[in-house]
This record gives sequence, C-alpha cells and structure tokens, in this order.
Amino acid sequence: MGATLARVRGLLSLPLYALARASPAWPAVDRDVRRYLQPRMDLPLAERVQPADALRAMAHRPLRSILYARLRLAGGPWRLLAAVLPVLYRPAVALEISCAQIGGGMCSYHGFATIIVAERIGEDCLFAQQVTVGYDDRGGCPTIGERVRIGAGAIVLGPIEIGDDAVIGAGAVVVKDVPAGAVVGGVPARVIENAANRYGATGTQPAR
Repeated sequence: MGATLARVRGLLSLPLYALARASPAWPAVDRDVRRYLQPRMDLPLAERVQPADALRAMAHRPLRSILYARLRLAGGPWRLLAAVLPVLYRPAVALEISCAQIGGGMCSYHGFATIIVAERIGEDCLFAQQVTVGYDDRGGCPTIGERVRIGAGAIVLGPIEIGDDAVIGAGAVVVKDVPAGAVVGGVPARVIENAANRYGATGTQPAR
C-alpha cells in the first residue's frame, strides 16, 4: 500500500518535475534532488538520477520550498510560477528561504518552522528543522560556506561567516564566525575539540 501511494504521489508530481527541468534553475535543482536522495557528505553523490527517483523527490515538500525559492530568483515568469505553484503543490509548512545566492544541493529533510535569511548559501548545505538563520542587531545576516550542516533548533545570527565543511550542532546559538571544518555546539556555540563524529556532531575522542 505504501509503495503504491508513493508511486501515485510521484506521478502527480510529473508536471512540477517538467517545469523544474525547463527552468533556468534546473542545474541547481538537479543537485538538490541528488542531495535529497543521498544526504551523507561522506558518501559520493550520484552523477544522475532515475526519473522515478526524481519524481519521488518532487513529492517531498521541503524540496518544493527550495525549488520555489530558486524560481523566485530566476525572475520573470518563473517568479510568477513560484507564487502560483504552491497552491497546487504544497511546500513545507513554515519553511522560509530568503537568499540571493543559493548553491546547488541544498537539503532540508524536516524543514518545519525553519527560517533561512542569508547573504549566501554554498553548495551541498543541509538544514534541519526549527533552524533560524538571519539578522541580529548588528544589521547583517550570515554567509554560509560549502557543505555546511546545521542541526535541529540551531540559531545562526548576524553578519558572520560559517566556513566550508562546518557542522553546527543541534540547539547551538552561533553569533561569531565558525572556522572551516569545525564542529560547534552549545550556548553560546564553541568549537568541540576532537569531535568523534563530525557528521553527527556528537561526542569527543578520548585523550591520548
């Protein structure tokens, strides 16, 4: 029953998939789809996606929210479509994205109650649920590097830079620059030295 329902949802997403392929945003959307299907940064990304898998991805509401953000950036008739399509193909609830430059491979598996306002989002960035990225009273918003992971409930504020391959742990409050490759957590966020699992941002290696 579940497999049949998934196939039906995929078929219903066919017009949305066709529009996405025809749009100027397709190269980035294609990487979004591949990243949705394979979110782990320590494994290779597929070079291409089978149509059935792409249709299944288009049924995922957070991915639709990302698609609509890209269509708005494309301007012209695509911006109009980004306003109309959510009526027919519902996006994620309370997933808001405002950024003038979004790299391909953006992924949010559970985008509920997530607000992302950034100067730039690099390629292959992953956002969990209830994340807030945005302005503070310093008058600017973050610049997010490549392959950054931001955990559930994290808050990233102000005109700061999050370096490439950084991991921001769940519930962290980040108001300062994060070095490339660092794992940070806590309130206020601090670098977790010798993180045992930088993909999960948990634990530390024992001292030697």
